[in-house]
Amino acid sequence: MRLALLAAPLALPIVISLSSCSKPDSRLAQRAHRLLDEGKLQQAQDSIQDGFRQFPESIALRQERLHLNLLAGQPELAAAEARQILQTDSSAQPYRLPLRNPSPAIRSLAVRAFALDPPSRPSPLSILKTALRDSDPTVRREAIEATRILSPAQASPLLRQATQDSDWLTRASAARLLGGRADPSAIPTLFSMLQDKDSYVRRFARRSLLELSTSAKPDAYLPSLQSQDRTTQVVAALALARLNDGRGLDTLLAEIGNPLGIERIECVKSAVRIQDPRVLPAVRSATADSDAQVRMVALIALGLLKDKESAPLMRKIGGDRSTPQEVRLAAGKALELLSQPAGK
Repeated sequence: MRLALLAAPLALPIVISLSSCSKPDSRLAQRAHRLLDEGKLQQAQDSIQDGFRQFPESIALRQERLHLNLLAGQPELAAAEARQILQTDSSAQPYRLPLRNPSPAIRSLAVRAFALDPPSRPSPLSILKTALRDSDPTVRREAIEATRILSPAQASPLLRQATQDSDWLTRASAARLLGGRADPSAIPTLFSMLQDKDSYVRRFARRSLLELSTSAKPDAYLPSLQSQDRTTQVVAALALARLNDGRGLDTLLAEIGNPLGIERIECVKSAVRIQDPRVLPAVRSATADSDAQVRMVALIALGLLKDKESAPLMRKIGGDRSTPQEVRLAAGKALELLSQPAGK
């Protein structure tokens, strides 16, 4: 008799658990889940809709509709469903199961939906940290894009971690996003990414380094002028010129005069920012460059600088029928700029 009395309280939670699992809305949600697993999306949607007619506040049904929206590639609708779940039960975790789904596509879309309207718990930082350790690169890419919802102090370590990712697209995204954070402390990391084996990553690292020049001090770029890598030197010089700092001018002028230099156009544009007597002769020389685009930029630069000594050169280029038409037009525009009052 005593054993029976002791067993009764222990059995009570089991009975309660079984009764909760057998609630009518839960049974409907389980049926919808099976249909979703079988790929029968329309049937699952119909089943969920029927369920909502009977149980309009059912969290279990909303959870399955969230899953359905992710399967349909609609993270915006999934985020709206998660919001409804949390309004009904603030302790719910609507993304817990989608973020553990066996399908990388579902996990990545769940991260995207989460970032559209991030709940306060679990913390967005913990969710993104976990997603950045995902075995699938599509999930990691989505997580790195989602760092926009974090504060700079939270996002910066994750972005730097992603610069070492095995997936080149994730690294490229990290390089791009580091530039948008206006955090000069990322400059050394971005300079190291100029050595990345993927050209796409290198391109974004370069762009971010130049973007950060608007929020950095010249000292952040000076060490890279001493690099043994030519690309690193040139990017540092370009950034310094944007800060009207001429300490990288030698590098800019050398690049302008290098027929194989891939940054000749940008170096012409940047060199003319610096007040130095060596700039005009270098830009004039660039009007004879083998690349028509370099020649055009050099001619316009001379016009903007009001270099009247270059007027005969401009007229000669403009009248030479063997010169590409776009270069002749640039020479004409440069002459026009010379005739305009200063400041226009």
